Amino acid sequence: MSLFSYQIFDAVAKQQSFLRAAENMYLTPSAVSHSIASLESKLGFSLFIRSRTGVKLTSEGEALLIHVRTILNCEEQLQQEATQINGLGKGTVVIGTFSSVCTNWIPDIVKSFEILYPNININIMQGDYEDVIFWTKNGIVDIGFASLPIKEKLIATPLYKDRILCVTPRDFKPIHSTYVTIDDLKNHSFILQREGYSADTVLFIKKHNLSIRSQFLIDNDQSILAMVENGLGISLVPELILNKVRCNVNVYPIKPNEFRTIGLITYKTELLSPATLKMFDHILSYIKSNNLMNL
Repeated sequence: MSLFSYQIFDAVAKQQSFLRAAENMYLTPSAVSHSIASLESKLGFSLFIRSRTGVKLTSEGEALLIHVRTILNCEEQLQQEATQINGLGKGTVVIGTFSSVCTNWIPDIVKSFEILYPNININIMQGDYEDVIFWTKNGIVDIGFASLPIKEKLIATPLYKDRILCVTPRDFKPIHSTYVTIDDLKNHSFILQREGYSADTVLFIKKHNLSIRSQFLIDNDQSILAMVENGLGISLVPELILNKVRCNVNVYPIKPNEFRTIGLITYKTELLSPATLKMFDHILSYIKSNNLMNL
């Protein structure tokens, strides 16, 4: 079984389509189909379930994919190590992130990294918390930003404590003029982030045994604030979200203070390529140099 056949298998799994995988790898669909069929024949089981809309992994394919991506990561690591020895500094790093980090940190991180390492390619994938964990666990991204702690067996490095704030319409009047308490939050209509984004808020609600009414589940930061601005409810959001968006709303700290912990997650440190290790260290340096590490 060749490395190229593993690359084709990985591409089909990512694209969930023989055609799109072929386009991405500059191959014909028949060449991709033949490679997968040959691999299935050698392994003795099917890797994909075919349908009119595309393909999806069998349970056997899912189990094998983890090992295939480990092999591909090792190959990438070998190639990058060789080019580093030759002083070329080449490679590719794929970063998984969620909206507020992507908006506030990623542009500066990427720009400053490219100045230091112009020959290293950087790819960014944005999703929700669950997306990033899945991508990291399955080798789709090399490094992920996540809200800690996580249940999966990944290596987590805490970076930043992000305060949870209460966002309200302008006419909302808390018991205390400068902050809200748990009592202020009871029996209000809430605008929450949809599942996948809302882990921090859900933990807060469970921790304080709040019984709240939620009419809206949104996955866009600006949309949440716009709905609050129009009097449709109140919301709980991390402070980082508010740095790049503007709406005519009131923002209150919560007493007692609540935080989410933003961190980096990786699969196995020993499998990180030289380029990924450079990016990992660069992110840590960025957080420290901007006085963001407040743990």
